[in-house]
Amino acid sequence: MALVIDASVGLKWLLAEHDSAVAEALAVSEEELLVPDFWLNEACNVLWLQVRRNVFSAAEAQEGLALLRAQAEPTPTASLRLHDVALEIALAVSHSPYDTMYVAFAIAMGAEKLVMADQRFAAAIRRHPDPALARMPMLLGEWGAAHGV
Repeated sequence: MALVIDASVGLKWLLAEHDSAVAEALAVSEEELLVPDFWLNEACNVLWLQVRRNVFSAAEAQEGLALLRAQAEPTPTASLRLHDVALEIALAVSHSPYDTMYVAFAIAMGAEKLVMADQRFAAAIRRHPDPALARMPMLLGEWGAAHGV
């Protein structure tokens, strides 16, 4: 089963956060993990913030970006035309299109689930009137519980 993961999950591979061990288990699992190219945009911003907060050095941030890139090869999205779908979903659930781009990507890739760590985002998508979309979010902890992690 192909799973789309958002940046909140991937960044747990680098940051010591709640559910980091679950994110690491997902990374080494047999799951096919899909990430859009804009995933690295979000990751870069978080890595930059970690440097500004003196959590990471510049070299650690650059190494982290390289590790993220090596862990999951980003899929180019320019030809997928995700913006219209993302905006439609965002309007339906009253949530930021910045996040719903991941849902649009999951739809375009034919992924069954979108694994995320953001509970507000998951709750918003679960309110979508289309039952297939409402079932798409999977919190990282739910993936872990289903796999005994």
